[in-house]
Amino acid sequence: MTKDGGSGGSGDGSAKGGMDAGIVRVIVCDGNAGTSEKLCALLDAMPGVRLVERLVGVTELVASIQRLSADLVLASLDTSADEVLSAVGRAHRDFPSTTFFAITSKVDATIILTAVRSGFNDVVRLPDESARLTDAINQLRHKRAGEGAGGQIVTVLGSSGGVGCTTLAVNLAVELAEKCGQEVALVDLDFMFGHVAMLLDLEIQHSLADLCGEGKTLDEKVVHKAVMKHKSNVHVIPRPREFEETEHLTAERCVPLLSLLRRMYAYVVLDGPARSDPSALSVLTMADWNVLVVQPLVTSARNAKRILQAMGRMNFNLETVQVVCNRAGGGLSHLNIQRLEKSLGHKIVAAIPDDWSSVSASINLGEPLSMNAPKSKARDAIRELVDIIRGGAGATAGAAGGGGLIGRLFGKGRGGEAEG
Repeated sequence: MTKDGGSGGSGDGSAKGGMDAGIVRVIVCDGNAGTSEKLCALLDAMPGVRLVERLVGVTELVASIQRLSADLVLASLDTSADEVLSAVGRAHRDFPSTTFFAITSKVDATIILTAVRSGFNDVVRLPDESARLTDAINQLRHKRAGEGAGGQIVTVLGSSGGVGCTTLAVNLAVELAEKCGQEVALVDLDFMFGHVAMLLDLEIQHSLADLCGEGKTLDEKVVHKAVMKHKSNVHVIPRPREFEETEHLTAERCVPLLSLLRRMYAYVVLDGPARSDPSALSVLTMADWNVLVVQPLVTSARNAKRILQAMGRMNFNLETVQVVCNRAGGGLSHLNIQRLEKSLGHKIVAAIPDDWSSVSASINLGEPLSMNAPKSKARDAIRELVDIIRGGAGATAGAAGGGGLIGRLFGKGRGGEAEG
C-alpha cells in the first residue's frame, strides 16, 4: 500500500487550485502496478482532484474511505474481481455518498450488470474510455462545488518544540471562523501537555479521552455536547485533564472523530499531531493542509528539512505542506528567507513577525489576538495565512521576497544558511 500517492513532491508547497470547495478526494484500488501508475498520472493532471491513497488490495478499503473522507473510489476488476465486488458492496452500504467507478480493460453486459448490482456507479474501460472517465470526474467535482463540499482539515505541526504551534493554531482557528462566518473546530492533539484550552481561557470539562478509543459512542449529538464553545465561534476539543487518561490515546485513534468533525465544520484546525506519535501519518494524510512551523534558527530549519525529507521518502503528498516561518525578523533572524527556502527545498508561504509583546500578553490573558491585540503585526500575518488557506488571490505573491510581508521582513540584509 502506498499512502497519499499523488504528486509526491513539488516542493513549492502550492496545492492545486487552493482549497477548492469542489475538490474530489480519490482512492485508487488496483493490484496491477502498471495500470495503477497510468491511472494515477491521469488523475494527477486533472485540476481539483487529489489522489489521497493507492491500495493494492481491498482489505483496507472501508477503513481508508472513513479515514480519508474519500469522494471517489476507482477499483479495478481485472484482478480478484469477486473480492473487489464484495468489498465495494460493503463500502457502498457504509458510505452511500461516496462514488464508486469500476475500472476494467474489457466490458460486456454481464460485467456492467454485476458491478452495478454490487454498488458501483459506473464501469469504465481503460485506456479506451479515458476521456469519459475524465468527464465523469469533472461532473462529480462540479456537483460537489454546487452542493458545498465537506470541511477542510488543517494541521499545525512544529519543526521543534517551542516554535509557536499552539499560538498559531488557536489564532488561525479564530481568524478562519471570522473570515468564513461559520463555526470552526479546534482540536488539541498534544495529549499530555496541550495548552489550547488555556489560550482561550476555557476550563476543560470533556476532552479527547471522552470521544476517542474503543467502545466510545461517536455521533454529531455526542460531539456537540462535548465541545467547548468559545465566543469567537471556535468549538474546542481539548487534551485530557489527567495524564492517566492519555495512556491509550494516539493520533490514529482520533481519526474517526476527525472524519466526523470534517462533516460538521467548515474547518477543523489541529494543534498537532505530536512529532513523537508513531501514528501521526494517519492524521497528516487525511489533512487538506499541513502547516509546518519553522523559526529562523539553524536547529529549527534542520528539523524541518528532516521532516520534509522523511515525507518525501514515504511518498507523502508534499503539495499539502505549507511552511510558515514564525517569529520572523527581529533578533532571531540569523537566516534570510531565500537561504532558508533553499535549505529546505520548499517555499515558505507566510511569515509571522516577532511580535512577542502582543503575543505574550494574549497568551497570559487567555485571549486570541483578535480580541487582545487586533492591530498587531502578528495578527495581520495570520490573517494573510488564512487567505492562503482559503485560496485567496495573490496569496503567495510575496513568498520569494517580493512586495509582500515576507519581502518586507527578509528582503534586505544577508543571513547564514542552515546546512544539513
